[in-house]
Amino acid sequence: MADKYEYLKKITFDMIKNKIPKRKPESHKGDFGKLLCVCGSKSMPGAAYFCIKSALKCGVGLVRAAIPQSIYNSVSSKISECTYIVCQDDQNGNIDKESAEIILESAKECSAVAVGCGIGWNENTKFIVNKLIETCDKPMVIDADGINVISENIDVLKKAKNRIILTPHTKEAERLLNVSCDEINQNKHKYAQKLADDYGVVAVLKGYKTVIADKDEKAFLNLTGNPGMAKGGSGDVLTGMIGSFLAQGMRPIDATLCAVYIHGKSGDICKEKYSAVSMLPSDIIEQFGNVFLSFENGVN
Repeated sequence: MADKYEYLKKITFDMIKNKIPKRKPESHKGDFGKLLCVCGSKSMPGAAYFCIKSALKCGVGLVRAAIPQSIYNSVSSKISECTYIVCQDDQNGNIDKESAEIILESAKECSAVAVGCGIGWNENTKFIVNKLIETCDKPMVIDADGINVISENIDVLKKAKNRIILTPHTKEAERLLNVSCDEINQNKHKYAQKLADDYGVVAVLKGYKTVIADKDEKAFLNLTGNPGMAKGGSGDVLTGMIGSFLAQGMRPIDATLCAVYIHGKSGDICKEKYSAVSMLPSDIIEQFGNVFLSFENGVN
């Protein structure tokens, strides 16, 4: 296994420390971007919470969250640091396509977009995700149901107006590539690079030894993280992190590398503090501050 990944560039503490945006004394919230999060549904309100909260904790100046009305009260009562676009629900408690116009207009006012966490996989979400890809000129990270939607017509990625980051776990990658999970797990580096080369995206194949590939740069290997992170919600946390760094003006590859490394590093702290069995995605978010402090102090 080690030989397979030998040619990949390892993500290191110093590499990430040097990429984190610096804050000048005269900074204001406008200097750190505005992120639009399109997330959540009646059956998955936690996905919206994790995406929004992690974005805020990674330094973005403003977050605007487009969520269905059915979860507005539960999510907004837990997160008061962002503004909300309260969208119309469809019959299943997902965002209805009637809200697509206000979402697309809001995207024009933001510096990056994160879409897919817990939105459901249906005709309404398919319409919204495809419209964002085809018309939004801001960098975008797509996860979860956003990826499932794309799997029905992956060539829509070729219509993108700006760079897109895809963050599939193995099952989602199986749908995207029509290749078995076993084959992907055995050749994660190969299929991450294929997504990057064929569709011009930054591809993040998540899991044990996450691989990040970009068409224009060498593929990277992340060695932070542990099995305790294999819980529902961890991917939503990562999506919010990537979106936050994108909104702050980082290059898509740099935003991705920083988020993946810090996500795993925070998970490692949680493992030591709570155990791999008991740690939760919410615990991971709460450790971001310790990781950022380590960068500021220059001590790993």
